[in-house]
Amino acid sequence: MIGVLMALLIPAVSLAADQQFIVTKDGAKMALIPAGTFMMGSDDDDIKETTPWHEVYLDAFYMDVYEVTNEQFVKFLNDTRPPEGIGGKRWNWLVIRNDLELQERYTWWPTEIIYENDKYVALEGNKHHPVITVSWYAADAYCKWAGKRLPTEAEWEKAARGGLAKARFPWGDEIPTGGLVFDKVWRDNMVPAPTGEVGNYYPNGYGLYDMAGNVWEWVSDWFDPTYYSTSPAEDPKGPPSGELKVLRGGAWHNFAMGLRVGVRNTEYPMSTGDGVGFRCAMDEVGAATNKGIANDLNDNGGGDEDGK
Repeated sequence: MIGVLMALLIPAVSLAADQQFIVTKDGAKMALIPAGTFMMGSDDDDIKETTPWHEVYLDAFYMDVYEVTNEQFVKFLNDTRPPEGIGGKRWNWLVIRNDLELQERYTWWPTEIIYENDKYVALEGNKHHPVITVSWYAADAYCKWAGKRLPTEAEWEKAARGGLAKARFPWGDEIPTGGLVFDKVWRDNMVPAPTGEVGNYYPNGYGLYDMAGNVWEWVSDWFDPTYYSTSPAEDPKGPPSGELKVLRGGAWHNFAMGLRVGVRNTEYPMSTGDGVGFRCAMDEVGAATNKGIANDLNDNGGGDEDGK
């Protein structure tokens, strides 16, 4: 359930009193991340590719409050109607339950979506869980369909930090002991992944949920292990090219230290990993258009009161 507070030895982070939110085309609630500088990186010895600490300036932008869910992704699939079948666009976008019926994918780990009667359906009990096994191309296509984009790595990290400076986790330096979705095992692909509903724990200082745990999140950047030492001080967008894309945030299968804000993971953009999802970002200049969309959604009953 959205906003359920689990008993943890981690203090809640106070939400800014003037925090602004909007609702966008896909029914997603977005939080405004203010313009300004923040400290990006880490000095932990075991993650050298996140060093050095460096100050970065970003213009204001919006970030999805929650990770994109199966229910939201189904709306995108039904609207765009990607070609089915082996080698079709949908086949290369994500793994769904139907794929396990084929020899090519019977051992794969799917998300809880099926294709039946010529439409996609999110399975009951998993509608509000994050969509997983999505490629970078699928995440990019979804965000564009929704009038948004994938966040840059710098945007993701600033948003995850929630206004805290140099903290190891979105809530501070305390190591998580429970409540967050992490340190889980998925032994049987016939049952759902051990993810949790989005928004299962406290929000960070910007009002964002699940910035640690649940699923890794694609960002727009190509990966370069030395990029932090040469990146621009204003609005870095990552290397111009590469082979691997960056993932941030940790997933259901990671240990606690894998959930640190500074940890960087990588995958090939066509990869459909069992712990990989995403959320979208949007430039602040699009706020006026999307506020209009938000009003239309509210007038017509689009989305629910939690923005899921």
